[in-house]
Amino acid sequence: MRREMIALLPVIGLSAVFVVNQGCATKPALEEVQKEKEVPKKNIEEARNNLNEARGLLSDARNLLESAKEKIARKLASKPVEEPVVQEEPKPGVGFGKIRVEWCDTLWGISEKVYNNSLYWPAIYDLNRDKVGEDPWVLSQGMVLKYKTELTEEEKNEAVREAIAWSMKFKDRRLDPKCPPK
Repeated sequence: MRREMIALLPVIGLSAVFVVNQGCATKPALEEVQKEKEVPKKNIEEARNNLNEARGLLSDARNLLESAKEKIARKLASKPVEEPVVQEEPKPGVGFGKIRVEWCDTLWGISEKVYNNSLYWPAIYDLNRDKVGEDPWVLSQGMVLKYKTELTEEEKNEAVREAIAWSMKFKDRRLDPKCPPK
């Protein structure tokens, strides 16, 4: 039995050396893994700091916006409301008038003001196609449009037919204007 033990001694010695070498090799690897574990923690902490800073900036922006809203409200409250300019030009035969496009006006809104019927807008569009362009939904503030002061029954019927045709052609398009901020 002693001989067998003696024969095993080199194997046991090599195994011990292997285990010690593995222990030495894994210690730096473990230290490296520990360092790598710290990186996400640092990243999370940095992200929290950035988030808190962003929240502070957002709060400052909200305060500025509220302040601007209050200033605008005070300015609007002190400013009298101006009615749109409607000027009539009497002419022999057919009478014409002019109206200046205000902020957020539409042809159907102008038609409602002028004719008390929003469906007569194509009559105004036909007279001003060169100014308005190909898209009757887009008007420029300050533009002066010409309109007939009175429409014949035939002109009214034709305007309604055109309004319906435009509505069918652009049925998915919103009728209310996309008003930019003043």
